[in-house]
Amino acid sequence: MKHGRYWIGGVAAFATAIGIWAAVGTAATPTKHSEQKLTKITFQLKWVTQAQFAGYYAAAAKGFYKKAGLDVKIRVGGPDISPEQVVAGGQAQMGLDWLPSLMSARDQGLKLINIAQVFTRSGMTEISWKDSGINTIAKMRGKKVGNWLLGNEFELFAALARAGMDPVHNKGVTIVKQPFDMNLFLNRQIDAASAMTYNELAQVLETKNPKTGNLYKLSQLNVIKMSKIGTGMLEDGVFTTESWIKDKKNQETAKKFLAASFKGWIYCRTHLKDCVKIVLSHGPTLLKGHQTWQMNEINALIWPSPKGIGLMNAKDYAFTAKTTAKYNKLKKVPGHEAYRTDIAKAAQALMKKQHLDIYGKTWKKANVKVTPGGK
Repeated sequence: MKHGRYWIGGVAAFATAIGIWAAVGTAATPTKHSEQKLTKITFQLKWVTQAQFAGYYAAAAKGFYKKAGLDVKIRVGGPDISPEQVVAGGQAQMGLDWLPSLMSARDQGLKLINIAQVFTRSGMTEISWKDSGINTIAKMRGKKVGNWLLGNEFELFAALARAGMDPVHNKGVTIVKQPFDMNLFLNRQIDAASAMTYNELAQVLETKNPKTGNLYKLSQLNVIKMSKIGTGMLEDGVFTTESWIKDKKNQETAKKFLAASFKGWIYCRTHLKDCVKIVLSHGPTLLKGHQTWQMNEINALIWPSPKGIGLMNAKDYAFTAKTTAKYNKLKKVPGHEAYRTDIAKAAQALMKKQHLDIYGKTWKKANVKVTPGGK
């Protein structure tokens, strides 16, 4: 923000006292031309406001972005919003999405590149009722299996394909487009449903069984974690366009953005309740109890971070690339050109200078109780 400079020169003797005092008052006002000019950027989220993105909201609320010289607009996502398309179209400089989705977008010709891998492990599960007997992916053959699609299907489809089914063409299994609630599953209209550890799983546990009046329990569910069966892939990562990140000034901006965002996540690691409050201040649909569960589970997908928050693990990248290509029919296996680590490393260096722990080796999950309706 620019501020004008004021000065008094040659004030006429016949000026009124009011005019003189007005001029003197203006001259005495401290100028702020030395105030830091903020660089404006837009950051596109994968989904609507929730604790999944608490680190970014915390970075804004605690002034980390501003201190880094940035004016960050956090743009919420939704069912009809593709972060890749938004960033590729120039409506945002950076975005957040799962790595398989980014790889698929690149396979279709979009020149996008991952610059920071925030989540170090997968939160994707497929759940079924314990009494259904569907406790493996193989037992989903001939069943109705739910998923949201829209780029969220890669891990599940890889698991089904590996078990001999063709989910893309509904051969051996019927894929049902799952809405963004758990009603189809709760009403037993589908046999299995996709559920993130930090979201839909909690939605089920927050619901009362109409037959008993009690909340459903984890013991009533089969929870098949993609990370446990060998198709868990890298999820939330920050990306941008190859053309934007080529510019040295943009690289500096990206470094500052990542450093401030990492600081936000470090803050949420040790200030769970405050970060939930910050998220709630943005008016999410899901309530305090649910957001508290989600914040705890999101931390578990980030921490501990063996290579430090934001730094891509080459082995995990290679696994995600090969698995995505093999089971989701990409034209070719994505190479190392789909990501870079130099900017995340530079951001980590800034964190280390501030003596911040970028690894979280001693972090442990809190004991968060399920609340009825997520209240």
